[in-house]
Parts: sequence; C-alpha cells; structure tokens
Amino acid sequence: MGRPPTLSRERIVDAAVALVERRGAEQLTVRTLGEELGCDPSALYRHFRNVDDLHRAVGDHFLSDVDLTPRPREGWRSNVRRMCIELRAAQLRQPRLAALVHSAPTRLGNELAFTEALLAALHRGGFRPAASVRAYHALIELTVGSAAIDATVAGMSPAEREAEYQRWRDDYAALDANRFPVVRAAAPHLYRGSADARFEDALDLLLDGLVARRKA
Repeated sequence: MGRPPTLSRERIVDAAVALVERRGAEQLTVRTLGEELGCDPSALYRHFRNVDDLHRAVGDHFLSDVDLTPRPREGWRSNVRRMCIELRAAQLRQPRLAALVHSAPTRLGNELAFTEALLAALHRGGFRPAASVRAYHALIELTVGSAAIDATVAGMSPAEREAEYQRWRDDYAALDANRFPVVRAAAPHLYRGSADARFEDALDLLLDGLVARRKA
C-alpha cells in the first residue's frame, strides 16, 4: 500500500470546502474533517491554530471567484460596480461557504486582495482616506446584506421567484388600510423585477450618494 497523501494547508482547505458544500457549514468540525481526510483530527492543528482559523480559510475560498483585474478603459466607478456585483454573485453561488464569513472579514489572501482592489478603485475616484473607508463599508454592507436576503430565492427558477414575489405583494395588499395605508398603497410596486436588478439599482443610488460626499 502507498503512503497516504501528506497533509498540507491547501489539501485541508480543499477537503473542508468539499465538506461544507456537501453537508453545510455547521458540519465543519475538526472531527468530521479528520474523517474526511482519513487522519487524526489533532493533525489539523499543525496547520491551523484553531477552528476559527480553519473556518476563515475555508470562507476565504469563495472570494477567489471575484475577478479583481480592471478592464481596459474601465473607470473607477465601473470597476467598483463590477466588483460588488461579482462579490454578490459569488456569495449567492456558494452560500454555504459565504456563511463562514458573515460575522467578520477573513483577513486572508482573497479578502485582503478584494479590500485592496476596492479601496484602490475608490482612491482613483478621488476619495480621501476617511471617505474611501466610509464608502468601502457602505458598499460591503449593501452587497453582502443583499446576498444574504436574496439567498432564499436565488435557487428558484424565474417563474418560481415571480410567484413568490406575487405572494408577498398579495400579503401587503391585504393589510388593514387603516393601520398600514402607505404599505398597502405601495403593495403593487413592491418586489417588482429581479433581485439582481434591484441590487444594481440600490448600488447605483449608493454610488451617487458616495460621489456627492467623496471629498468629505
């Protein structure tokens, strides 16, 4: 029999990513990963300080899907917009991995590269340091928050999503007009179009506001 493959940080992360995608983030423990790799769980601590360190490395993996390379003749705003759209799309494609980084940035390779690229684009757009940081936080919170909200319908077909949105509109339209007059009046217009289009509209509105305050 040949010797088992040598453990490495990369091999551990690859196995952990496969485990999370198959069974969910809540199943990522040292014990289950040790079983996956056919090794003593304690061996993992030679490569990761603790479970949180492992979770951050696995969560950082999905961020590699975001293309950070500026396009030829792409202005700073188009660059920012595209990176945010790609970040949201990556989160929706891999929600189980993204769940591992909801509470904090990973501070690892892919997240650091994204942060550098986004702040650099804002710098090119004329944002002073403090304004660029405010813009960065606003963009990240909108993008990540939107993906978290839209994850519940992302796996549906367009027809299924529209049927779900129609049920929501029907519920709003059926509210007591004396208690919720404004919501009821707005009901026919709520959740129209795709979640992607609503996000891009919100992103454009946010960018308009950020540009107006970029010298602050």
